[in-house]
Amino acid sequence: MRPSTLILAAVCSHAAQETSDVTTIFVGGLPSSGTRVAAEALAHLGARGWGDAAWDSGVGCCEAMGLLARRVRSASELPTSRAFLSRSDSAALDGILRKQLHTYRRGRLTKFHARTADGGEALLVKEPELSLLLPWLPLSNASYVHVVRDGRDQALGASSGWPLELFGEALVPDKRPSHLRKLTIWAIWNTATDATLANLALPSVVVRLEDLRGKRAASTLRRMADAVLPGAVNVAAAVDALSGDLGTSGKEGTGSLARKDTVAKWRRSRHRFDAMDDLSKRALRKYGYSVRERRRRKPS
Repeated sequence: MRPSTLILAAVCSHAAQETSDVTTIFVGGLPSSGTRVAAEALAHLGARGWGDAAWDSGVGCCEAMGLLARRVRSASELPTSRAFLSRSDSAALDGILRKQLHTYRRGRLTKFHARTADGGEALLVKEPELSLLLPWLPLSNASYVHVVRDGRDQALGASSGWPLELFGEALVPDKRPSHLRKLTIWAIWNTATDATLANLALPSVVVRLEDLRGKRAASTLRRMADAVLPGAVNVAAAVDALSGDLGTSGKEGTGSLARKDTVAKWRRSRHRFDAMDDLSKRALRKYGYSVRERRRRKPS
């Protein structure tokens, strides 16, 4: 049953002041892109005594995505602004998300903790769907981290199937193999997120999972902190601590956050990506990933 707009508006009004007074860092990206690594990395920055973290916040709830998916199926595209939904649907989605954040803030869902420059607490909310829900999130006193992973590796990830199930018929209605259709959705999703961020006056940063490895990890973490958590200190210690938590310390090099087996996984797979479409190729190149072209046979 669809939630009442009046009830959601009341919840929105009740929680608006609370959520606007809290420093909130949203972390999003496609599923199986490394949002967990990025969120935990931020939680380590200057954090003191942060407790157990649950990776799924509940903010990207089924109600919100169901409402959004109906419009995606009719428009055959992903949202880049609030104009994507009608006024009544936008109000309903606003209410759903504020209600979830209110619950999250009150501690009924476990949460990440990070430390702000003045010693206050920042609320970290990690969920892949957040990148599609950005236009409707309460963004006062908020920032956003978008995590990108090589689309070919993301397409082979354990959680990569649901975007195809939810949006496949609308965005990639062709009959190509599923891993190629997933790659195209990866390209469409990240392109839409880029457009959304361009439309919003929101402190944000885009990071690649592959850059949270080895010698690039510390500089990438510093770039994240400068964008969404100014004043964070002790980056090197955070990198070391996180490497130990993920079991990568001493295996892929000091300060390696993302496990080695998450990088270039597609090269070791039986799935072939030579037949990817041009949209996928452009998106891969945009984020700095090499595109292996099919070698043409010389005429005999």
